[in-house]
Amino acid sequence: MRTLIATAAFFALAAPLPALAQAGPVDETEATTAEIEATLGDPATQAAMAEGMAAASEAILDVPLAPLAKAVARAAGEDPEAVDPNMTLRSTNPGAEDVPNRVRERLPEVMGQMAGMAGGMGAMIPAMKEMAARMVEVMAEVGARARVGY
Repeated sequence: MRTLIATAAFFALAAPLPALAQAGPVDETEATTAEIEATLGDPATQAAMAEGMAAASEAILDVPLAPLAKAVARAAGEDPEAVDPNMTLRSTNPGAEDVPNRVRERLPEVMGQMAGMAGGMGAMIPAMKEMAARMVEVMAEVGARARVGY
């Protein structure tokens, strides 16, 4: 059940990543992280994503598991005919019935937290750029000393 919720959260987070991957210069990357923050933090987007992921989790609960369970039983040397032909994830886990509602309730909160993280990433970009420039300077100094023999 936790895996299903984690998967739903992953897809919600992965949705805006192509925009970040296409971002070029630092200023553009900062703008993209701000866009991701706004998208993930938008209550309407959160609600739509939560409803979509709840519907997807509902469908996953009803996927027939009997063919896989029969193959596993066969491989384990057990009787595959003993497997319930109507086996689904819903039927094997009593708590599975709650998954769609839990996704619907938790996903907006998770998306809000990820929005905050995207904003934090955007705020860190200038500091990372400064750190990289300083590292280049330090490496140049170290290289100069090595050539002189210090």
